[in-house]
Amino acid sequence: MTNASSLSGIGESRHAARSAGLLAELRQMSRVSQREEGLLNHAQGAAVLEVSTRRIGELVELGKLTRYDFLGRTYVSVREILERREADVKAGRPSRSIAQRIRAAARVVGNYDPLNATIDVITPEPKKRKRRER
Repeated sequence: MTNASSLSGIGESRHAARSAGLLAELRQMSRVSQREEGLLNHAQGAAVLEVSTRRIGELVELGKLTRYDFLGRTYVSVREILERREADVKAGRPSRSIAQRIRAAARVVGNYDPLNATIDVITPEPKKRKRRER
């Protein structure tokens, strides 16, 4: 039969092992934090970049930001956040060059046959309804 002293010894060894693992992870977090000029959670990174926390998650998934997991939490690099902010990345798609616009228009026109073109010319555009002001 097992006695109470042997059970408490097992519990203490688990606690010591867990504490050692947490301390090792904390030291690693400190090294990474120094190298990356700090770590931010997603909400903090979103506030700095003026985007949503969901967008920070997307940037991590796309590989634009590096994900760091410590002590059950997820962080991103302050250095990478500041680099992205300084790059002044604009929202949305980049504007197309004139050559790209001409190619796109040529593809659209290439899919038209004379009948469709005639119908588009003859058929008037529907009028937009005016909103009633209250």
